[in-house]
Amino acid sequence: MKLLRNHDLVVKHDALNAWTSLYVGVGLMALLCACLAAAATFVDWRSGRWRPSVATHLDAALLLPKLWIRWQLNYLRGAPVILAVALYYAWSVGLHVFWDL
Repeated sequence: MKLLRNHDLVVKHDALNAWTSLYVGVGLMALLCACLAAAATFVDWRSGRWRPSVATHLDAALLLPKLWIRWQLNYLRGAPVILAVALYYAWSVGLHVFWDL
């Protein structure tokens, strides 16, 4: 079994910057998408475009899961945009930088 030394685990500076920038950018876009999905869910409910039924006790008990699913659907609408921006960033930096560890 080969023991790793500190110099075996060195990541090149450009690759580290590229990966860090990508993770921070995608994280910020995901946060923005989550906030916009919450706003869209609220607007859908307030405008009457989507109104969950609360006629029975079971419907009332399932209100939170229904809100969660509606939020998830609104959130997933932003996923293609996040993916497109992340791929464009990786392409503009150069895909080879991410694999040059």
